[in-house]
Amino acid sequence: MTVLDTSGAVDVLLGSGAAATVNDLLARQGPLAAPDVLTFEVLAVLRRMASRGDAGPERLGGAVADLGDLSLQLYPAIPLRARAWGLRENFTAGDALFVALAEALDEPLATKDLGLADATERHTGVQVVRLG
Repeated sequence: MTVLDTSGAVDVLLGSGAAATVNDLLARQGPLAAPDVLTFEVLAVLRRMASRGDAGPERLGGAVADLGDLSLQLYPAIPLRARAWGLRENFTAGDALFVALAEALDEPLATKDLGLADATERHTGVQVVRLG
């Protein structure tokens, strides 16, 4: 069960960027995994897009609605806190939660964030699926 980060989730919700690759992962694997902070992070990205006028309110509102239908198994972030804290030298708090979940599940992390992908490969044993 691959762990999907926010960058991949936003793309699939908007049907842009790495959406085809994420949809392929979903078709092959079924539900993907993410820490429950994904909900917050996706909403924050969509809000930022709305405030910049990057997409219309109908499209972004549709993405918010579709988030509830995305085939994801959300895991509570609180059990991941100690490992995420341990990763603080090389990852933001949010990114560390995704990496910690991938470690806990012994599964790859799918991201189009090149910095996160590079840091994950450099500082952990987590396999990375590069979406970008």
